[in-house]
Amino acid sequence: MFNFLKKKPAGTTITLKLSGLHCTSCSLNIDGEIEDLPGVVSVSTSYAKQESTITYDPSLAKPATFTKAIEKLGYTVIK
Repeated sequence: MFNFLKKKPAGTTITLKLSGLHCTSCSLNIDGEIEDLPGVVSVSTSYAKQESTITYDPSLAKPATFTKAIEKLGYTVIK
């Protein structure tokens, strides 16, 4: 109800299209891996949408780092 009181995370936001997610646990695996990377403000991965939305500080993190981390887990980032 009071969304205007909530601060939006500062940083740059990107959405990566994914494939290979089989269940909600896959989403949690990705979130856990990405949120530990330096410069990541927030991450939310949707199994249903097959995408991951990441807010990050561009001076500390690069999108290529996210792609590499996701692909290391066995999922595919669609370019």
